[in-house]
Amino acid sequence: PNLTCISTGSPATTVTWMRDGQQLSLGDTYIPIQTVTDRRLSTYNNILVIKAASSDIFGHTYSCTVINAFGTVSKALVAYTPPTVTISPHETPTAGDSFSLTCTVTLAAGDYIVGDSGSPVQWKGPDGASIKSTLQVMTNTYISTLEFNPVRTTHGGEYICQATSTAGTIMDAANIIIQIPPPTLTMSRDPDASTTLRHGDSLSLTCTIQLDEAVDSDVVVTGRLQGQAGMSSNVVARSGNVYEIVLHIPSLRATPSEICICTTSVEPRLDVTFIQSSESRIDSLNITVGKYPMYYYFVK
Repeated sequence: PNLTCISTGSPATTVTWMRDGQQLSLGDTYIPIQTVTDRRLSTYNNILVIKAASSDIFGHTYSCTVINAFGTVSKALVAYTPPTVTISPHETPTAGDSFSLTCTVTLAAGDYIVGDSGSPVQWKGPDGASIKSTLQVMTNTYISTLEFNPVRTTHGGEYICQATSTAGTIMDAANIIIQIPPPTLTMSRDPDASTTLRHGDSLSLTCTIQLDEAVDSDVVVTGRLQGQAGMSSNVVARSGNVYEIVLHIPSLRATPSEICICTTSVEPRLDVTFIQSSESRIDSLNITVGKYPMYYYFVK
């Protein structure tokens, strides 16, 4: 880190750097640099470049003493340990559930937050925009919480929490991946179950796929409907988060019992990286197809 001491005086000033009241031995670890900002006013930027290990920098008081023929002035600065910033939890919430992210900022004793007093802990979402949060303040600790109620698939991405104290600016980041909840499947038939099916009849099967309201348009619904050697994988969006697969069987064959099966899954679009696919879902419907009665005619 660098410490800057701006001095102005006439006649020209000399600068001495101190640490904890002891004059620093300048050299490879503590390197002084002086630049002129205004020769007319004898204004100088006196920079102390510190190349010591972090453990040997923080927790000490540094001072800049400026001297000329008319007096001595000193300014001191405590090098506080930078704050720690931690986001938790690093989990995969499910769309539709409630979820919260907590950012805990811990300061060294004597350190304090600088900057926006109304929002000392800053959050940024996946789009880079600032996000409002609730804040709890305790001694040397700030706890900022983001609430998602409910979580939506569009909430996935990187969240950054940042705080600035007199010791510097520190941030932490969390990548939140949203789990797509399994869809709800419903199988139906036309004609409905009250109608007896016979060999040669036609039948339409429909698999209705209902997604959770918190699942947005950044997903792809895939599925397959099978029955009597027929198969359809044409998933059609109906309204909102409702999708359908329809299988039309023009001529049924007689069978005492057959299971028609619908399988489906919901996956993120290829360009979406912070959403996790849902578990596959299966639903089934049993159909019975009878033979038409046979009539025998006897001729006398």
